[in-house]
Amino acid sequence: MTKRTLHPEEVVNYLDQNRKFFHACPNLLDELSIPHPKTGKAVSLLERQVFQLREQRDALKVEVDTLFNIAGENGQLFLKVQAFTRALMKTQTEQTALDCIYEQMASLFAVEHIAMVSWDVPKKCLHGLSQLGVSQTWSDTLKDSLEVNKPACGFVENEWQKGLFHTQESMKSVCLLPLGEDSVWGVLALGSQNERFNPDLGTYFLTMMSELISAKLNHLFTD
Repeated sequence: MTKRTLHPEEVVNYLDQNRKFFHACPNLLDELSIPHPKTGKAVSLLERQVFQLREQRDALKVEVDTLFNIAGENGQLFLKVQAFTRALMKTQTEQTALDCIYEQMASLFAVEHIAMVSWDVPKKCLHGLSQLGVSQTWSDTLKDSLEVNKPACGFVENEWQKGLFHTQESMKSVCLLPLGEDSVWGVLALGSQNERFNPDLGTYFLTMMSELISAKLNHLFTD
């Protein structure tokens, strides 16, 4: 009979299908050696397993630390949203509500640029609430792109920034909170000098604030 050379894949498949192979041949474990992942030096199977367990432990520690950090940040953000809700609910008029929104966004959330705009004229004219005129070539695009309770974060063109915030100062990121319950009648625009409002930012708390502001001011644009 001719001797046939075994391929590594065949050995792998055999061991995979016979998981208790080394139960019957434990002595082989003492003679096996494999390269160390870092140094390439031949080590025993036990040493390799210990190394692998340490790698898994370190990876899990990083994941746990990350989750703790996220939980801490979300906890702090929840408290801020709670404080914002409490302050907004205390307001007695539309103007004090709008003033509260600007003040809380600046002091509580440290937002650098804030603007609230609407497509139509409200039942009451309020300081801090401006209307986008038909001359704004991008206003229709902005209106059509927004959906109720779906904040959008990312980067917008300078023309849009200037139209929303009425400033020549360029921003690196913008967050748009659509306002309205059945349809969008306006937007609360938040601008930042850094990439704070990047496209991957979670929007759970932003959606909550969008709903709160809409509930407070929606009657100004409905019959």
